[in-house]
Amino acid sequence: MTETTAINPRIDPAHDTRRLVLYFAGLIGVYVGVLAIARPEWGGGENELGSIAIGIMFAPTVGAIVASVFGPGIIRFGRPTWWIAAGFVPPLVVLAVTWVAAGLGMVDVDPGELVPVVLLMVPLSIVSCVSAIGEEIGWRGFLWPLLRRRTTFLVSSLIMWAIWFAYHAPMTIGGLYGTVGGLPAFGVAILGFVLFVGVLTERSRSIWPSVIAHGAWNASVATRFSTGETADPMFTGSDALLGEFGWIAAVTMLAVGTAAAVWHVRTPTKDGLSPREPMGYDSAVQSLAFRTEPRAAAR
Repeated sequence: MTETTAINPRIDPAHDTRRLVLYFAGLIGVYVGVLAIARPEWGGGENELGSIAIGIMFAPTVGAIVASVFGPGIIRFGRPTWWIAAGFVPPLVVLAVTWVAAGLGMVDVDPGELVPVVLLMVPLSIVSCVSAIGEEIGWRGFLWPLLRRRTTFLVSSLIMWAIWFAYHAPMTIGGLYGTVGGLPAFGVAILGFVLFVGVLTERSRSIWPSVIAHGAWNASVATRFSTGETADPMFTGSDALLGEFGWIAAVTMLAVGTAAAVWHVRTPTKDGLSPREPMGYDSAVQSLAFRTEPRAAAR
């Protein structure tokens, strides 16, 4: 007698295409809807961005909910662990590198701002997480696990990078977010960021480190280390060098993300999962957790 195990429809791979269609339909629908309702003044700069930022940032979450309900599918949250502390690594490293750049005369720095920036980094990052979670539920809670089922860590990262860049680019091209001239640097920065938070997500089996990393980046690199209109900077100088659209943060983030990814790919997880391979499919529904069994044991 052959024992047949029924696949729960929420994780059935046969529904993956439907899930992706629903996800992007929901995301794009909200994205376009927010722009149509708010009708921001294109070219109005970052001050105009405030009227649409929250709606745009929660578009990935809406897409994930739509796909989870009608796919059906799963949004994986996981539990907070000590890995959330790693979310502060990118802004701290960018701070250190930018400080060195100031010592070399590339930018100017207000030394009196160092202590306030460091002391306020955690509380301001937590506040920024309120909006950052709107993206991370969709990106790392829904889309990332779906991609990793079928593709390797590096392939999933490249796909996520392309999607994330396309998500931000219209706001920049429309003159609402950053500068068009800074798009190449921004693209490099988010490539490094995708690699880094991908590692945090897989090692922690949760979205919370990526939420902290996203919030910390927005609360520091995008504002305090920037020269933008809404910035409260501790550094001043060329916008080609400073902020998330500047090359200092871009090269630094790419280096941090690459180093983390190399370590991750070369080091199997404690439960035996290899980032060099697709993660496969869960044998059971775990709506609040990522997969925890080695791939071989789940066959």
